[in-house]
Amino acid sequence: MLRLGALVVLSVISCAALSSESPTTAQADEFATTLADIERADPHSPAVLSVRLSYAEFLLDTDEGPCQPRVARAQAELDRVEASTQAPVMFPNGWARPADLEYRLHLARADCFGDPGRAAELRAAVTAARHAAELYTDSFDYRAAVIMHFNTAVVLHQLGDTAAATTALESTLAMDREFGFQDDAEENYRLLLSWQGQATDSTRLSALMQDFPKRRAILKFAWHAGDAHISLEDSRDSLWNGLVSRSRGTASYERHIAADANGGWMVSYRPDPGQYQPGVWPMPDGAPSANVLFSPARLAAVNLKVKAGGEFDGTIGADALSAQLTAQTDSLIRAHAPAGSDAEKLTQQALDTTEVALSAGLLVAQAAEDYQFETSMWAGATLDQGVWYELSAPLSLRGLPRVVVQQQLEFAFARMVPCVAGAPQPGCVELLVRTTPDAQAVARVIRHYVSSSATRIVMDPATLLCYSREDRLYWYASVGKGLGDAILQSEHLKSTATFSSP
Repeated sequence: MLRLGALVVLSVISCAALSSESPTTAQADEFATTLADIERADPHSPAVLSVRLSYAEFLLDTDEGPCQPRVARAQAELDRVEASTQAPVMFPNGWARPADLEYRLHLARADCFGDPGRAAELRAAVTAARHAAELYTDSFDYRAAVIMHFNTAVVLHQLGDTAAATTALESTLAMDREFGFQDDAEENYRLLLSWQGQATDSTRLSALMQDFPKRRAILKFAWHAGDAHISLEDSRDSLWNGLVSRSRGTASYERHIAADANGGWMVSYRPDPGQYQPGVWPMPDGAPSANVLFSPARLAAVNLKVKAGGEFDGTIGADALSAQLTAQTDSLIRAHAPAGSDAEKLTQQALDTTEVALSAGLLVAQAAEDYQFETSMWAGATLDQGVWYELSAPLSLRGLPRVVVQQQLEFAFARMVPCVAGAPQPGCVELLVRTTPDAQAVARVIRHYVSSSATRIVMDPATLLCYSREDRLYWYASVGKGLGDAILQSEHLKSTATFSSP
C-alpha cells in the first residue's frame, strides 16, 4: 500500500552541469557534447528537445559575449524545438516551457535592440507570458503559472499601462492566496504598494498579510452508500515510424457503493455498452488506420471490495469482465478494421494486443493502482497547503503496463475547489501527484525509456469520495536506432463522477 512520506525539496535537474565561471564557448561546447551523446545513443529521444531549451535558456541567462548573437542563437534553438514532430505529441495543447522561453526572448530583444522596437517587443512579451501562464495551469504547474501572471504585470508596468499592471498584480495576489504562496504574496504586496505610491513598511505589510490563509487538508475515509455516474475519456497522441496519429476512447458506468457484512464496502459497476469506445483505431483526422493501431484505452471498471478502514481488499469478477470487454472490443475492432493489403495483419495484431491489455491480471492490477491513487493513499493523511511530500512505491510503467518498477511520487495539497462545477463553496481538495520512475530500475528492463506524469485529483476531504481525476502524461520507449524502433505517446485521461442525491 502507498504510504505518505516526509517533506521533500524539489529541484530541477539540468541536462548539463555548468559552471558560472566558464566562458560561453566552453559551456556551449558542453551542451553540444550532451546533444551529441544523446543522439548517438538514442537518436529519436525527446531528451534532445529539453537540452536545446536548456541551451537557449542559458544563452539568455549569461551576459558573456554580444547580446544580439546570443538572442539569435537562442531563437534558433527554440525554432528547432517548435519545428519538431515530437513536441506537439508530447504536449498536444502546447508546451509551457517554450512559451515561457518566447516571453524571455521578447524581453531580451527589447533590451538588446532598444528603440524603436522596444514597445512592440514588450507587448509581445505580455502575450507570450499570458500564453505560458495558461499552459502552466493546464499542466498543473500552478507556481509557474502565478510567476507568469506576475511577469505580465511587471511588463505592463514597464509599458506605462499602470491600470492594467495593477489589475494584473492584484490578480496575481488573488492566486497567491488561493494557492497559499505566502512568501510570494508578501513581495507582491510590497510591489503593489510602491506602484500605488504608498508606504511599504513592515506595519503596512503585516496588516495586509494578517488574514493570509493557512490551510491544512485533513483527509478521512468515511464512505457512505450511494450511486454515481462515472464518465471516462482518454485522448492519446502517438508518434511512431514518422507518423502522428490520434485516438480517443470513452466509457460510461453507473457505480454503486454498498456496505458489506464486515463493515467494509462493495463497489460495483454497470457499464453503458453504447458509450464504450476503446480507441484502438486512430481518429479520422489522424494517420491512416492502415499504418498504426493503439492498445485499448484504460477505461475498465472492475468491481472491488474495500475494508472498513479504506484499504483495498481485492476485486470481484475480473475474469468475467475481461472476457466481456475482450469480446466487445474485438467486435469493434473488426467493425472498424482498415482496408488495404495489410488489413488482415493489422487486425490480428489489434486483436492480440487487446487480449493482453484486457487480461484479467492487468485489469486487477489497474483497479488496485487506481484505487490507491484516488482513495487509499490519502486515508488519515494531513497535508499543509503548498508543501510537497514524497514517497516511493512499485507502480506500472506508463505505456508498458506489465512492467512494474519502483517509482518516486511527489504530491501536494494545491487548493480548495468546488466539488462540482457551479457549486457555491469550494468544499473539495485538489491534490497533485507527479510520478517519476527510478532510472536504474527502468534501465534493468528497457534501455531507452522516459516518462512524465502529472495527476490532478478532486475529492471530498471528509469522505475521500473522488469527484474527478485527470492525468496528463507522455512516455517514450526505444529498442533500437531505427525510426520504427521508437514510439512516443502522450495521454490525457479524465474521469468524472456525478453523485446521485442521497
